[in-house]
Amino acid sequence: MYDSRPTNSGKSIRRRRECLKCGYRFTTNEEVRMIDLKVEKRSGQMVDFDTAKLEQGIRKAFNKRNIDNHKVDRVVQKVVDDIISIGKPTIKSTKIGRIVLKNLREIDEAAYLCFWAMFGNFETADEFNKLLVQFQKDYK
Repeated sequence: MYDSRPTNSGKSIRRRRECLKCGYRFTTNEEVRMIDLKVEKRSGQMVDFDTAKLEQGIRKAFNKRNIDNHKVDRVVQKVVDDIISIGKPTIKSTKIGRIVLKNLREIDEAAYLCFWAMFGNFETADEFNKLLVQFQKDYK
């Protein structure tokens, strides 16, 4: 390690490093995030917030789409940041779904629709068709 110093009011550490083999110098920014958050599911059950589960759902929305993994990672991080910014110890799963939808809609229409199809809890094809009609109106 070449240099290390706290940044962001002590919430993260900036490290200047050097490769031992080639001498190349690079910087890393390390931040510890403690997420002590409970999610209230539709059934009323309370479970721990799981970033991996969130990422899995978002990745499913991008299934078979030619998408950069870094883009997916940025969406996941943006969603986590939005959830943390609410500042409450519990959040409803439906609220998380709406936050994901908001972020997906800004990035990829098809992923937005795929996630909505998974998240929307539709009873009939007609209900899903109504979503598609509304979506087409919004994007014209």
